[in-house]
Amino acid sequence: MEEREGRRLVPVFFYGKQYLVPESCTIIQAYEFAGHTFTRGCGCRAGACGACAALFLIPGSAAIKVGLACQTQVAPGMSVIQIPYFPTLKAAYELETLSADPLHIPETYPKLLTCMGCNTCRKMCPQEINVMDCMSAALQGDIEAVALQSMSCVMCGMCAARCPADIAPYHIMLLARRVYGRFILKSYRYLPVRLKQIEDGTAEKELDKLMALDIAGLKEAYKKQQADKRII
Repeated sequence: MEEREGRRLVPVFFYGKQYLVPESCTIIQAYEFAGHTFTRGCGCRAGACGACAALFLIPGSAAIKVGLACQTQVAPGMSVIQIPYFPTLKAAYELETLSADPLHIPETYPKLLTCMGCNTCRKMCPQEINVMDCMSAALQGDIEAVALQSMSCVMCGMCAARCPADIAPYHIMLLARRVYGRFILKSYRYLPVRLKQIEDGTAEKELDKLMALDIAGLKEAYKKQQADKRII
């Protein structure tokens, strides 16, 4: 390790070339510290969009790991390559023509029927979603289970990148969430009221009140909102 301006530097390999970067950097920060500029695969930088999927190898391990470059901290000797986009076939469908019929999922994505249950998709998920269980639930017609278990999916495509059956699980999970939200999930009683408040501008007063709160106040407001059973 070396030090520069009071920061400890560690060797990291980007596309096979070594760079010295601060050990506290995320992969994205390290890439930029090394003098490179992102033209794609950067996204939100907050772990929400899934645009910065990265594959990396750590010395002493033979296992290739996956993570979001904006969230994964570098490690000495780490070798990194990013896959900002993985090409997969996305089915074209009109949500309003579907229903809660579980057959719609395998009909829309017939490749689902070739799932071998190898668990590779789960190992590749940077969000630690049990993707294989989601595919099993989809095959069993349990749309709600697929939707609820995949809520943290950021559509990075890594599950599809290593699937030996050429399935794109993240597209299947997105379809399940859409069907669940449109046809299965019960509507909140106060949703129409809130939409009306947004439309006529009265919701802005409440937003201004929240914007004026400090962190402690926001936490307290959130706890109170969660405890208020009337919103359900």
